[in-house]
Amino acid sequence: MAKMMLAVVDTECVGLQDKSVYDFAWQIVDKKGNVYSEGSYLVEETIIDADKMMGAFYAKKIFSHYIPMLAKGIITIKPWKDIRSEFLADLDKFNVDVFAAYNVGFDMGAIKSTNGEGKFLHRPMRVLDIWQFACETILSSKTYMQLAREQNWVSDAGNIRTNAEKAYSYISADWNYIEEHTALEDVKIENRILAACFRQKKKIPFGKVNAQPWRIVNEL
Repeated sequence: MAKMMLAVVDTECVGLQDKSVYDFAWQIVDKKGNVYSEGSYLVEETIIDADKMMGAFYAKKIFSHYIPMLAKGIITIKPWKDIRSEFLADLDKFNVDVFAAYNVGFDMGAIKSTNGEGKFLHRPMRVLDIWQFACETILSSKTYMQLAREQNWVSDAGNIRTNAEKAYSYISADWNYIEEHTALEDVKIENRILAACFRQKKKIPFGKVNAQPWRIVNEL
Protein backbone atom coordinates (compact mmCIF):
# COMPACT_ATOMS: atom_id res chain seq x y z
CA MET A 1 0.00 0.00 0.00
CA ALA A 2 1.34 3.43 -0.96
CA LYS A 3 2.32 5.76 1.86
CA MET A 4 -0.31 8.38 2.64
CA MET A 5 1.02 11.82 1.70
CA LEU A 6 -0.69 15.00 2.84
CA ALA A 7 -0.47 18.71 2.12
CA VAL A 8 -0.89 20.68 5.35
CA VAL A 9 -1.96 24.20 4.36
CA ASP A 10 -2.50 27.48 6.18
CA THR A 11 -3.72 30.85 4.96
CA GLU A 12 -3.67 34.29 6.50
CA CYS A 13 -6.29 36.50 4.92
CA VAL A 14 -7.51 40.06 5.26
CA GLY A 15 -10.57 39.29 7.39
CA LEU A 16 -13.90 37.53 7.69
CA GLN A 17 -15.53 39.74 5.04
CA ASP A 18 -12.65 40.10 2.60
CA LYS A 19 -10.99 36.69 2.57
CA SER A 20 -8.19 37.64 0.18
CA VAL A 21 -5.12 35.60 1.15
CA TYR A 22 -1.91 37.54 1.77
CA ASP A 23 0.20 34.74 3.34
CA PHE A 24 0.05 31.16 2.01
CA ALA A 25 2.13 28.22 3.19
CA TRP A 26 2.22 24.45 3.03
CA GLN A 27 4.20 21.41 4.03
CA ILE A 28 4.12 18.04 2.27
CA VAL A 29 4.15 15.44 5.04
CA ASP A 30 3.46 11.82 5.90
CA LYS A 31 1.40 10.50 8.79
CA LYS A 32 4.40 10.59 11.13
CA GLY A 33 4.95 14.29 10.48
CA ASN A 34 8.07 13.90 8.33
CA VAL A 35 8.40 16.91 6.01
CA TYR A 36 9.27 16.33 2.35
CA SER A 37 8.79 19.85 0.99
CA GLU A 38 7.43 23.23 2.03
CA GLY A 39 6.51 26.57 0.55
CA SER A 40 5.84 29.97 2.07
CA TYR A 41 4.87 33.09 0.13
CA LEU A 42 3.24 36.48 0.45
CA VAL A 43 0.57 36.96 -2.21
CA GLU A 44 1.58 39.91 -4.37
CA GLU A 45 -1.92 40.97 -5.38
CA THR A 46 -3.01 41.30 -1.74
CA ILE A 47 0.10 42.31 0.20
CA ILE A 48 0.80 45.39 -1.98
CA ASP A 49 -2.81 46.59 -1.77
CA ALA A 50 -2.48 49.18 1.02
CA ASP A 51 -6.22 49.71 1.40
CA LYS A 52 -6.81 46.01 1.93
CA MET A 53 -3.85 45.41 4.21
CA MET A 54 -4.49 48.35 6.52
CA GLY A 55 -7.84 46.74 7.30
CA ALA A 56 -6.38 43.27 7.80
CA PHE A 57 -6.96 41.61 11.16
CA TYR A 58 -3.22 41.10 11.67
CA ALA A 59 -2.12 44.24 9.81
CA LYS A 60 0.54 45.06 12.44
CA LYS A 61 2.42 41.90 11.46
CA ILE A 62 3.46 43.60 8.21
CA PHE A 63 5.93 45.63 10.24
CA SER A 64 6.62 43.30 13.17
CA HIS A 65 7.00 40.07 11.16
CA TYR A 66 6.85 40.27 7.38
CA ILE A 67 9.27 43.12 6.68
CA PRO A 68 12.01 41.47 8.80
CA MET A 69 11.21 38.10 7.16
CA LEU A 70 11.52 39.63 3.70
CA ALA A 71 14.81 41.31 4.65
CA LYS A 72 16.23 37.97 5.84
CA GLY A 73 14.97 36.07 2.80
CA ILE A 74 12.73 33.87 4.95
CA ILE A 75 9.74 34.66 2.76
CA THR A 76 9.26 36.10 -0.71
CA ILE A 77 6.44 37.78 -2.62
CA LYS A 78 4.93 36.05 -5.65
CA PRO A 79 1.82 36.39 -7.78
CA TRP A 80 -0.98 34.03 -6.77
CA LYS A 81 -0.81 32.07 -10.03
CA ASP A 82 2.88 31.30 -9.46
CA ILE A 83 2.28 30.22 -5.85
CA ARG A 84 -0.51 27.95 -7.04
CA SER A 85 1.69 26.44 -9.75
CA GLU A 86 4.45 25.62 -7.26
CA PHE A 87 1.96 24.12 -4.81
CA LEU A 88 0.37 21.93 -7.49
CA ALA A 89 3.81 20.78 -8.64
CA ASP A 90 4.56 19.64 -5.08
CA LEU A 91 1.29 17.72 -4.98
CA ASP A 92 2.26 15.84 -8.13
CA LYS A 93 5.92 15.33 -7.19
CA PHE A 94 5.04 13.63 -3.91
CA ASN A 95 1.80 11.98 -5.06
CA VAL A 96 -0.24 13.86 -2.45
CA ASP A 97 -3.89 12.90 -2.20
CA VAL A 98 -4.97 14.59 1.07
CA PHE A 99 -5.53 18.33 1.52
CA ALA A 100 -5.44 19.16 5.24
CA ALA A 101 -5.71 22.24 7.43
CA TYR A 102 -6.87 23.21 10.91
CA ASN A 103 -10.41 24.43 10.29
CA VAL A 104 -10.03 23.45 6.66
CA GLY A 105 -13.38 24.97 5.67
CA PHE A 106 -12.05 28.44 6.46
CA ASP A 107 -8.88 27.94 4.41
CA MET A 108 -10.80 26.48 1.49
CA GLY A 109 -13.08 29.52 1.53
CA ALA A 110 -10.13 31.92 1.60
CA ILE A 111 -8.41 30.08 -1.26
CA LYS A 112 -11.60 30.11 -3.33
CA SER A 113 -12.05 33.84 -2.70
CA THR A 114 -8.47 34.56 -3.77
CA ASN A 115 -8.39 32.19 -6.72
CA GLY A 116 -11.49 33.65 -8.39
CA GLU A 117 -13.04 31.71 -11.24
CA GLY A 118 -11.88 28.18 -11.85
CA LYS A 119 -10.75 25.49 -9.43
CA PHE A 120 -7.64 25.86 -7.30
CA LEU A 121 -6.81 22.15 -7.26
CA HIS A 122 -6.16 20.43 -10.57
CA ARG A 123 -7.39 16.98 -9.51
CA PRO A 124 -9.69 15.47 -6.87
CA MET A 125 -8.25 15.12 -3.37
CA ARG A 126 -9.49 13.91 -0.02
CA VAL A 127 -10.06 16.71 2.48
CA LEU A 128 -9.09 16.40 6.14
CA ASP A 129 -9.96 18.93 8.82
CA ILE A 130 -7.20 18.59 11.44
CA TRP A 131 -9.49 20.40 13.91
CA GLN A 132 -12.13 17.70 13.46
CA PHE A 133 -9.50 14.96 13.80
CA ALA A 134 -8.07 16.55 16.95
CA CYS A 135 -11.48 16.91 18.58
CA GLU A 136 -12.29 13.28 17.82
CA THR A 137 -9.00 12.08 19.34
CA ILE A 138 -6.55 14.00 21.54
CA LEU A 139 -8.85 16.87 22.60
CA SER A 140 -11.69 14.62 23.73
CA SER A 141 -9.44 12.83 26.22
CA LYS A 142 -10.11 13.25 29.94
CA THR A 143 -6.50 14.41 30.32
CA TYR A 144 -6.97 17.32 27.91
CA MET A 145 -10.31 18.38 29.32
CA GLN A 146 -8.95 18.38 32.87
CA LEU A 147 -5.87 20.36 31.81
CA ALA A 148 -7.98 22.86 29.85
CA ARG A 149 -10.05 23.61 32.91
CA GLU A 150 -6.96 23.87 35.13
CA GLN A 151 -5.32 26.29 32.68
CA ASN A 152 -8.56 28.19 32.10
CA TRP A 153 -8.58 27.36 28.39
CA VAL A 154 -12.27 28.11 28.46
CA SER A 155 -14.29 30.67 26.48
CA ASP A 156 -16.53 33.31 28.03
CA ALA A 157 -19.43 31.05 27.13
CA GLY A 158 -17.90 28.27 29.23
CA ASN A 159 -16.69 26.09 26.34
CA ILE A 160 -13.32 24.32 26.42
CA ARG A 161 -11.13 25.83 23.72
CA THR A 162 -10.12 23.51 20.88
CA ASN A 163 -8.16 25.84 18.60
CA ALA A 164 -4.74 25.00 17.16
CA GLU A 165 -2.98 27.09 19.80
CA LYS A 166 -4.37 25.02 22.68
CA ALA A 167 -4.04 21.72 20.83
CA TYR A 168 -0.35 22.44 20.29
CA SER A 169 0.08 23.65 23.87
CA TYR A 170 -1.26 20.28 24.99
CA ILE A 171 0.88 18.02 22.81
CA SER A 172 4.05 20.07 23.38
CA ALA A 173 3.47 20.59 27.14
CA ASP A 174 4.06 24.32 26.57
CA TRP A 175 1.09 25.73 28.45
CA ASN A 176 2.03 29.32 27.55
CA TYR A 177 2.43 28.80 23.80
CA ILE A 178 1.05 31.65 21.68
CA GLU A 179 0.20 30.95 18.05
CA GLU A 180 2.30 32.92 15.56
CA HIS A 181 -0.49 33.57 13.03
CA THR A 182 1.96 33.56 10.14
CA ALA A 183 1.17 30.82 7.66
CA LEU A 184 4.32 28.67 7.72
CA GLU A 185 4.74 28.74 11.51
CA ASP A 186 1.09 27.75 11.88
CA VAL A 187 1.53 24.93 9.34
CA LYS A 188 4.42 23.57 11.40
CA ILE A 189 2.34 23.24 14.57
CA GLU A 190 -0.63 21.88 12.63
CA ASN A 191 1.62 19.14 11.23
CA ARG A 192 2.66 18.23 14.79
CA ILE A 193 -0.98 18.11 15.89
CA LEU A 194 -1.88 15.97 12.88
CA ALA A 195 0.88 13.46 13.65
CA ALA A 196 -0.37 13.25 17.25
CA CYS A 197 -3.87 12.50 15.95
CA PHE A 198 -2.61 9.72 13.68
CA ARG A 199 -0.81 8.12 16.61
CA GLN A 200 -4.21 7.52 18.23
CA LYS A 201 -4.97 5.03 15.43
CA LYS A 202 -8.60 6.13 15.15
CA LYS A 203 -10.79 6.40 12.08
CA ILE A 204 -9.73 9.34 9.93
CA PRO A 205 -12.62 11.80 9.43
CA PHE A 206 -12.11 12.52 5.72
CA GLY A 207 -14.63 14.91 4.24
CA LYS A 208 -16.03 16.30 7.50
CA VAL A 209 -15.88 20.05 6.84
CA ASN A 210 -17.50 22.84 8.87
CA ALA A 211 -18.94 20.25 11.27
CA GLN A 212 -18.38 22.41 14.38
CA PRO A 213 -15.95 19.92 15.94
CA TRP A 214 -15.63 21.93 19.16
CA ARG A 215 -19.03 20.55 20.08
CA ILE A 216 -17.56 17.04 20.35
CA VAL A 217 -15.35 18.08 23.26
CA ASN A 218 -17.96 20.23 24.95
CA GLU A 219 -20.80 17.72 24.77
CA LEU A 220 -18.91 14.89 26.48
